[in-house]
Amino acid sequence: MKLTIKFILALFTLLFYTNSFSQKPLELKNSNLEGVSPEGKFWWWKNDAKNGADATFSVEDFDTNPGSQRALKVETHRLGDKGWFLSTQYNQKFNGNEGDEVTITFHAKNKGGNGKIKLVIQSDVKGSFQGKDFYLTEDWTRYSHTFNLKSKSNNQGVKFWYMTESTKFYLDDLTISK
Repeated sequence: MKLTIKFILALFTLLFYTNSFSQKPLELKNSNLEGVSPEGKFWWWKNDAKNGADATFSVEDFDTNPGSQRALKVETHRLGDKGWFLSTQYNQKFNGNEGDEVTITFHAKNKGGNGKIKLVIQSDVKGSFQGKDFYLTEDWTRYSHTFNLKSKSNNQGVKFWYMTESTKFYLDDLTISK
């Protein structure tokens, strides 16, 4: 009996410590790009083309990441002078402390391959910007990067910058874990 109780206690302790130190996905609304508003736009996402940049943003329901029903399709026509002039922002902000490890995982592809996309994480604190470039393939591929946050903020956010002109990008299944 005592051995069983000790075993159960040891098992709970092990599970507690394993769970405490593993990364957990943040509870984000519609981050996988499945929910569409009555206007035909994704809930919780904002697309931006400014200062001369031009793109067509649409909901793709045919060529999606396997297991998904919808993806974001971005047809870039013209890039602006700055990378952030053509972007997609996930509008749900999250809390983070300086030094927190945050892993962002997403699925993407580029028609023709080799299109460049920049994954950006930034808060409302000056100097918090971080970015990671990815060259996409023609096939749906899982991409991931871990950032160490540079600031404490309740407004940590994720964006994608489109860095290749005259091509089609597809984006799906975003996960943010910390």
